[in-house]
Amino acid sequence: MSKNTPFPDPVPPTAAVPAPAGDRPKPKRRLWAPIVSLLLLSPFVAELLLGDIALTSVGVVVALVPLYGCGALLIRELARRTGRGWPTIALLAGAFGVLEEGFATMSLFNPDFAGYRLLDEAPLPFLGMGAEWTVYVLSLHVVWSICTPIALAESLFPSRARVPWLRTRGLVVTSVVFLLTVALYWAGTFYTAGTGTGPQAFRPTAPQMIATAVTAVVLVLAAFAVRPGAVTSRLPGSVPSPLLVLAGSLVAASVVRQSADHLPGWVSVAVCLSVEVVAVAALRWYGRRRGWGAAHVLAAASGAVVAYAWSGFFLTPIVGTTDPVVARVGNVLFTLIAVAILALAARRLRTATTTRP
Repeated sequence: MSKNTPFPDPVPPTAAVPAPAGDRPKPKRRLWAPIVSLLLLSPFVAELLLGDIALTSVGVVVALVPLYGCGALLIRELARRTGRGWPTIALLAGAFGVLEEGFATMSLFNPDFAGYRLLDEAPLPFLGMGAEWTVYVLSLHVVWSICTPIALAESLFPSRARVPWLRTRGLVVTSVVFLLTVALYWAGTFYTAGTGTGPQAFRPTAPQMIATAVTAVVLVLAAFAVRPGAVTSRLPGSVPSPLLVLAGSLVAASVVRQSADHLPGWVSVAVCLSVEVVAVAALRWYGRRRGWGAAHVLAAASGAVVAYAWSGFFLTPIVGTTDPVVARVGNVLFTLIAVAILALAARRLRTATTTRP
């Protein structure tokens, strides 16, 4: 069986000596636990914690699992099966964002998406896009829709953090569900064009669709151009404590999250990109050192989670009731759930570290 297969080979019936406990197949419920966790964590962080969906419409998250959950699971599986790490995951997350916002919802090109003039700030008229919205929404997908949920799920199950979670059949099913969902979103958006006003009256151009496809393909190719050995090598040197990583992540994520709401268009673009370049450089620099571990990854994800949680208290839901009391109750509940997840992940990491031989 392939070395990338997450399940060990069963013991032949004629074997004289039973396989060691560590080599026996794990109960199916344990194998499903990390998969289900990631399927639910991605839409939870991306939409509920953000504050886009009101508490009264929380059931909508189930409909987002095929897009967000399967997308995150597919990206995580492709990276881990090929022995790659966070650079590959981040680039694939960028491809996910391009597919969702370029194909599924077409918000990158729609000047009146959901009734908002998203492309008016820092406009790029020759592309039919807005620089501020493009940088902002793709940043949200990379950090919060994909990378943060994957970091949380792997922290919840540290013993399986670097191995595949799906068999080949599961990988195929996940891929089909995700791609079919993107196609259905695209068809729903494209073929309702002209049937009403506002976002339904929009139809993208052929060059925009082609450019979206090419960009997604380039990002995928770049993701797998990263050599597996380049992300597993470890260099000497000190690293900051997980607490400092959490603080830095919280500040950086908060700036990215708030930039589009409080800064002029091109200033927002410059600030957002500058913060992201510094953050990526710091993570890359320290992430290759021997002292960097799972606790630091969880700390970085925790900062992003807290940034999303506090900013959600200042938003009005776009799905469900806009009643401010209901919105704030939802924010409190979702924040408490997020804190509980972070606490559980930290506890499991500590247990895994102390029990490691």
